[in-house]
Amino acid sequence: MIKFFRHIRRSLINQNKMKNYFKYAFGEVLLVVIGILIALAINNWNENRKAKNNEIVLLSKLQEENSLNMASIEDHLELRKEMPDAVESFIKLLESKNLESKSELTQEKLGNILRSAAYTFIQSNLVNYINTYNAKNSELSKELATLEFYQNDLHLSSTKGLDLKIKYVFEALNNDVDFSSLNIISYKTLESLRFKNNLVIIADIEYEISSMFIQTYNQMQKVDSLITQKLK
Repeated sequence: MIKFFRHIRRSLINQNKMKNYFKYAFGEVLLVVIGILIALAINNWNENRKAKNNEIVLLSKLQEENSLNMASIEDHLELRKEMPDAVESFIKLLESKNLESKSELTQEKLGNILRSAAYTFIQSNLVNYINTYNAKNSELSKELATLEFYQNDLHLSSTKGLDLKIKYVFEALNNDVDFSSLNIISYKTLESLRFKNNLVIIADIEYEISSMFIQTYNQMQKVDSLITQKLK
């Protein structure tokens, strides 16, 4: 009987030891899990902080890039507003009679339409931001994609316009006009139907360039405002 009770006592002691062991083991595992979760949370916080800092740096570069692009075309705002009408006005003048008697006016209007430029833009930070953060589908990402489209379209249109003006005006009048003084040597080309028709083509593309120019400039201003808000 005594042996029986001793056996029961040993069993109870062993059971208590096992319970204590499992409690200890569970506690150790729980501590490890909590430690891992804390480490992951800290790591995620660090990664988010780094990502935020990287975005702020890129936004600052992007704003500077955008400001440089705006400054590069601001001087042409009035030119782009005036150019389509200037070409139309020159076409009407060429249709008038006794053009040679209006030499000073012809020189003035010819000088007005000779002004031109092909617009190019710095886009490295713009493209970098779009490629990096486009998945966010944020308002800024959408507006930047629109700006990229406008800038590329304006570049193509203005390059085409400059090429046409060189071909249809400068080269066509090369033997008839002294471009250094705008002195008109001969009116033969100016009065030709072909020259006038080519000016109509130039007028059409000048309207296109001016429209895209205003859209692009306004979009750059909008993007600048959005970046400023995001950097606050």
